[in-house]
Amino acid sequence: MSQVSCQKCPPISVLQWKPENSHWHQRWVDSDEFHSDDGCQAIYAESQICIILASANDIRACISCRNSFTKTFSIPQIWWSDYCRNSNGYLGSDISRHNGVITGFSTWAYFEVKHLDAKMQYQWHKMNLFIRWLAPTKQTIILAFDTRSPVAERIPDSLQNPDSSCLGDPFWVYARLASDVVDLQDSAVWAIRNQVRAIETERKPKGKPQPDYRHLHDVARHAIHVTESLNVAAESMGGILAQHDEFLSQNFPTQMIQIDASETIHRQLLFCRHMLNNLRHRSISNRERLQNEIQLAFNTVAQYDAGISVQIGRAAQSDGASMRKVAFVTMMFLPATFLSAVFSMSFFDFQADSDSWNVSSKFWIYWVFAIPITIASSLLWYFWHRVFPLTLMEH
Repeated sequence: MSQVSCQKCPPISVLQWKPENSHWHQRWVDSDEFHSDDGCQAIYAESQICIILASANDIRACISCRNSFTKTFSIPQIWWSDYCRNSNGYLGSDISRHNGVITGFSTWAYFEVKHLDAKMQYQWHKMNLFIRWLAPTKQTIILAFDTRSPVAERIPDSLQNPDSSCLGDPFWVYARLASDVVDLQDSAVWAIRNQVRAIETERKPKGKPQPDYRHLHDVARHAIHVTESLNVAAESMGGILAQHDEFLSQNFPTQMIQIDASETIHRQLLFCRHMLNNLRHRSISNRERLQNEIQLAFNTVAQYDAGISVQIGRAAQSDGASMRKVAFVTMMFLPATFLSAVFSMSFFDFQADSDSWNVSSKFWIYWVFAIPITIASSLLWYFWHRVFPLTLMEH
């Protein structure tokens, strides 16, 4: 029964691989063909391997196309959820049965890699796959969503010329694409390592150190993202191995699965997981080396500032010693200055010819004004330093 056709969704690129061909055959398929069972089956009926390059966001936005893809390729509803779309990686699987007989095996996986170039420009490489394997015909249908360069070129190149003995195992796709994931992750880790190495070997300027903290922060941020994607990729690869073991334990006809081919696939997946774990250690080492450089930059600046503070303290100590000398000299001359000021007043009259010394009877006026003013000045100074600083601190 055909569904309502879709007129607004763009054509979808389909790559077909037939046993007698040595290259991929590409054609563009209108979205209407996915809305009918006959039209959709005709897309991959004559192909042993079929790669469908589609946009997940476009299909999510179109309810008709979403229902068609869900029904045709047995995509679970959980795959369309927002948390799967916003996830940084996952792995899932499902088995299709008819009357108790296994008819198909579906797996879906998502990997993302952050690559940083020498100019600190980054790009996310994403590999979003939904793989549908048909048990009766051993056909493999690969839905590759939102692929961009270089992932868009890697997927067909890695899956061409498959060994016919491996087609009975649906995980042969992951065995080939896992090496691409390792290669992309390796480039991402070494890109961070190159940035860290450049920071380590940078010549430090003489005088005051001036580290570029913003650059250090940006490199650390990218290093955290690379480590995060590596951890998720390693866990997903471990999940693929576990799902492969579970697949081999299912009751499939013996002619469908060749044990030697499945063991080879398992060893390839196991090697890729070990490589991802090794890259995780290198990525963690990059983060620790970068953190060491950041700590060194902080310590260098703090040490330089401490040296400047010591110099300022020594200068202040020298100034204090000079001020004490000035104060001592001032105190030495202060009594004489006071006496000369007092005796120079008109209250005293000294006659050199008569050798007489006269003191005015109004001399007490000087003390009447001098003593109260001195006391008032002392009180004003006391209250100024006790009251006004506290009032300013409250504001």
